[in-house]
Amino acid sequence: MVHWADYMAEKIIRERGDRDEYVVESGITPSGYVHIGNFREFFTAYIVGHALRDRGKKVRHIHMWDDYDRFRKVPKNVPAEWKEHLTRPVREVPDPWGCHNSYAEHFMELFESEVEKLGIEVDFLHAYELYKSGEYAEEIKLALAKREEIKAILDKYRERAKQPPLEEDWQPVMVYCPKCRKEAEFVSWDGEWKVSYKCPHCGNEGETDIRDGNVKLRWRVDWPMRWAHFKVDFEPAGKDHLAAGGSYDTGREIVEKIFGWPSPIDLMYEFVGIKGQKGKMSGSKGNVILLSDLYEVLEPGIIRFIYAKARPNKEIKIDLGLGLLNLYDEFDKVERIYFGIERAKNPEEEEELKRTYELSMPKVPERLTAQAPFRFLVTLVQMPHLDESGIIRVLQEQGHLPEKLGEDDVERIRLRIRLAKNWVEKYAPENVKFSILEKPPEIELRPEIREAMVEVAGWLEAHEGFTVEELNNALFDIAKKHEIPSKEWFKALYNVFIGKDRGPRLASFLASLDRDFVVRRLRLEG
Repeated sequence: MVHWADYMAEKIIRERGDRDEYVVESGITPSGYVHIGNFREFFTAYIVGHALRDRGKKVRHIHMWDDYDRFRKVPKNVPAEWKEHLTRPVREVPDPWGCHNSYAEHFMELFESEVEKLGIEVDFLHAYELYKSGEYAEEIKLALAKREEIKAILDKYRERAKQPPLEEDWQPVMVYCPKCRKEAEFVSWDGEWKVSYKCPHCGNEGETDIRDGNVKLRWRVDWPMRWAHFKVDFEPAGKDHLAAGGSYDTGREIVEKIFGWPSPIDLMYEFVGIKGQKGKMSGSKGNVILLSDLYEVLEPGIIRFIYAKARPNKEIKIDLGLGLLNLYDEFDKVERIYFGIERAKNPEEEEELKRTYELSMPKVPERLTAQAPFRFLVTLVQMPHLDESGIIRVLQEQGHLPEKLGEDDVERIRLRIRLAKNWVEKYAPENVKFSILEKPPEIELRPEIREAMVEVAGWLEAHEGFTVEELNNALFDIAKKHEIPSKEWFKALYNVFIGKDRGPRLASFLASLDRDFVVRRLRLEG
């Protein structure tokens, strides 16, 4: 089966023809935190660009920061007095938290640093700088000249949606007052470079030169203008933009009829959410999960893998609970399949999994870097006697890691240890958490169970070196010998060590502890 990114790459080449460079675009207004749902647009553009590059094509990925958009409303997490900045460019609104030069920069810098960790190459462009430098001046002038045609296109779709037509004095541009920087009223255009305005906020009025950057195209005109200006071939969008009569439909007509560029190939993507979380995430509402949050419990490669394996038209629900352990298991298996250490069920599935892994990686590692099993790390990080070196030693002793480790191996293992600790602290359900009792609990145990525990202690003393499987067999054999049902036997052992009826895989758990401590505890000596 062809991966969806490869399908789109082939479609782009077929429909756009052979180009010296293909341009893929993503973008957003930095009016709030850029969350994992917003990231889907970015990643969809990236992975299609990846598939194009794999075909030997030159690709430019533009991510447009629409930081010249108006500050439309004061979010919940921002002081109410910020309403005095409404209608100013978000790039010129002060940062409420005082750590950046502006409100927009507060969100842009965080997202750019998050993307850097993923190793993705992208051109971050800023609408603010492009407008202020006069880059779009010719296109603004053209839009004003073709105002009637643009209005007719927009009104056609408004009529279909049973909406009233735009007002007669509607203009394809808005003006920022040069004095107070809030939105001013458009008065007239002289047919060349001057636009007259009147500011209802500060009373200032006069003329501004389009080339000075105070005149900005409205959203439904700005987007298609950008497609033509940067010669965009592909841009994904959410279903709100791609809905019938939405901004993509109007943009298609405007870019072709007004700006003379074929509309880019699109691809609709679905929402991304967290399993168990209700409602759509919103940066302005503050109910968001960021890439930074995922970095606390997931390797960058696994984050890329989540987005790469899901078809864009399928909603992604990321499980930060117990499902996260399955996600690590799945990714590790796919990685082993890619490097030929494990096989998939059939050749077709194997090829698909390999390609998904390949597309998840900006650069595929030359070899399989050591995989510390995350599920087992969740147990090991809860053992107070084990530091990072101790955890690595236990993993090696139990055959989960090779004896010789390179620097990149150790770096990855240490990262996973930190991620496992974070997961236990933040997301692990109570039945996964445990702590080793400082002294044996005062509980009633049947004589048969006491005898069996002493026998296991003797077995451990007699076996200086043993595998987890050998210990597991001994536990079952000794219980069977004393006619103790497995469920009762394991429940008793868990209670003796952690004071709970259930816990981590018992043989691996006991083998990870200090042998003398286990012997003493089995004899209820401490």
